[in-house]
This record gives sequence, structure tokens and C-alpha cells, in this order.
Amino acid sequence: MGFKYFKLTVHEMSSLIAYGAAFTLALLVIDAGVGRARAQVPPDTHPIIVGHEVSGERFAYQVNKRDTSDSIASRFGEPTLTLFPDGSEPKPGDTIIIDNRHVAAGAPTQGIVINVPQRMLFVFRDGHLAGAWPVTVGRPDWRTPLGSYRIAALELNPTWHVPPAIRAEMEDEGIPTSAVVKPGPSNPLGQRWIGLDHGGIGIHGTNHPNSIFYFGSHGCVRLSPEAVGKLFHSVKRGESVDIVYHPVSLAVLADGRIFVESDADPYEEGRPDLHALQAAAHAAGIEGSINWSRASRALVMVDGIARRIDLGGEADSTSGAETAAPAPSPAISKSE
Repeated sequence: MGFKYFKLTVHEMSSLIAYGAAFTLALLVIDAGVGRARAQVPPDTHPIIVGHEVSGERFAYQVNKRDTSDSIASRFGEPTLTLFPDGSEPKPGDTIIIDNRHVAAGAPTQGIVINVPQRMLFVFRDGHLAGAWPVTVGRPDWRTPLGSYRIAALELNPTWHVPPAIRAEMEDEGIPTSAVVKPGPSNPLGQRWIGLDHGGIGIHGTNHPNSIFYFGSHGCVRLSPEAVGKLFHSVKRGESVDIVYHPVSLAVLADGRIFVESDADPYEEGRPDLHALQAAAHAAGIEGSINWSRASRALVMVDGIARRIDLGGEADSTSGAETAAPAPSPAISKSE
């Protein structure tokens, strides 16, 4: 269920402070020519994978009376801190700019990729991105397991058999619980369960749509009701599901545009630094095509949005950003 929700506001703020302090130094390093060094990926970090697609777009959105900062972030998959850096709440009738572009982590021919630091799920079909949705993943103290899995079960209106450890936590917090939660509006699994071949972990819906885009589950991957409905009808048993951990993602699009996305490190697995980004760019043969001042700025801001960093683009900021082509939804052609 996830009774403790980690929006990562604290982590993001800490990252902004820590990396912001290093920002000036990073730019000086680049200017000094160290940016051309063939650095190796630092130990104890996940390597930067170079993808080829970006989901989402940048667009204007008119706030309605039911919207809050959290509900907008949950719906579109843009961090609250990036949407509203001053901590304000939107007012009905306001027009705000949504930027929910995300680098699609990896590029399998077929299957699902979930990148924990991004809180994003990507679907690939025939080697191309076919869908992307924000998700909630495991809390820092109750992690979503990384690895390669297969879909083992597809269940409509699932019954939740509450694991003893989750029941104990609920009881400690004074939350009424039972060993079994039947299908219905009180079931936190929602109406669809996509079970993986690993210890009760699965992808499922929710009875609280505003609980999406958090680090707040007991290990499962949680989607909005609308998103899980689309995903459920586009997958099959045996399909691959890769759960990965890439706080920094790089993408080279077919038209030559280059994007980097810098996310927080909620499980403290280690964040690739500027040298690691240079190494990944060098290996991909694109090091000379990157504006390294802009890349360094995107890396240290840790704002969870894909930012354009190639030499041909304008500065990518909230005041002027190019739009990546939005990925379509997949075609239709038990922890928690």
C-alpha cells in the first residue's frame, strides 16, 4: 500500500544543494579542458545507458478546481519541486507549463523497462517506445527489487493477501488491517494485477490515483487506474520486465538531438558524475556534439526532466524548451 510516501522532496532538495555547490566548479573543470578527458565510470555506480527515445512533451495546462500540486505531478509525471519550485499551490484557471519529458531507459526489442530513480515505466514494441507512464516504486526502506523478470500472472479484480510484515507495520501505525482484502474500492491493488515471477512482486493499479509518482510502495510498482488498464491489455504472460536503476540517463534521437536526464538517488546506489557522462558520450561517439556547459547544468540540477544538451539546440529551460515527440500509449492490435 505505501502509507509512508516519499516524494523525494527532501532528497531532491539535498541533491540540489550538494550538486549546486559543485556547479561552478564543474563548469570551471570543463573550461579548463578536463571535460575532454576519457574518464572511467566511478566505482559503485550504475553505468549510464544511452537510449534513443524520449517520452512526453512540454505543453500548457489549465488548472481545474480539483487539481493540486501533488495530483498534477502524479498525473503527468513531473516532479512537484520542478513544477512549483517555490512550494506554491496552483489556482483554478491558472495556466502552467508541464514538462514531462523523460529519457527512455534502455531499448529492448520487446517488453517493459522500469527505471526506479525516474519513477517511470516504459513499454517497447519492435524496438521502439510504445508507451510511458509515471509509477510509484518501493520506499527507500522497502525497495523495489532490481533485475530481469517475466510476467507470470494477469488478474482482474485481484484479492490482496496481505504479507505479515505489511500487516505488522499497519498495526504499528494504528491502521485497521486484515489478512485478506477482497476486490473492491478498499483494495489498494486496484482492479488489475500484473504479477512477476519474483516473490509476490507485481505491477498493479491503485484506489488512490494521487499516490502515483512517489517512492512509497512496499516493493511493487503502482500505476494509475487508467495507465494500468492500458498496460494490462497490451502485455502477455512471459513478457520481459526489466527493473533498472539509472539516476542519469542519456538519449541520442534519430534526428541528432541529444538529451540527458538527471534524477535523484533514492536508494543511495551512487550517482554517475560528469566524468561518467563524458565516458558514456565518448563511447557513443557523441562527445563532440554536446554542449558541456549545458550538460553540466542539467546534471547538477537533478530536476528529473530530460534536457536537451546538443550543440544545435537552444538552452533548455523552463522559459524556452524544445519539445520531444510524445510516445503513444501501447496499442491493443502481491506485495504492494
